[in-house]
Amino acid sequence: MKKWKTILALLMMPIAIYFNWGWFWALFILLGLLHVIKSKEIHFVEVVKEKETPILYWVMIVVWTLLALYSILNYLNILM
Repeated sequence: MKKWKTILALLMMPIAIYFNWGWFWALFILLGLLHVIKSKEIHFVEVVKEKETPILYWVMIVVWTLLALYSILNYLNILM
């Protein structure tokens, strides 16, 4: 099946919202982050490629990493 990961993610999103699965969003961000690092480009508002705008690319990587860490720490009730 083509694009099975995308289809699975789309199906899981409303389930995660309904059941308030914080861990899902942390996993979702981490998987997206891994894909971005592997492909060397981010599709956000527009395509950001590491070769064309390396500073913006790495700033976005840092922001996504912080969002993933926040989601994980929030899920584990480590944040106040």
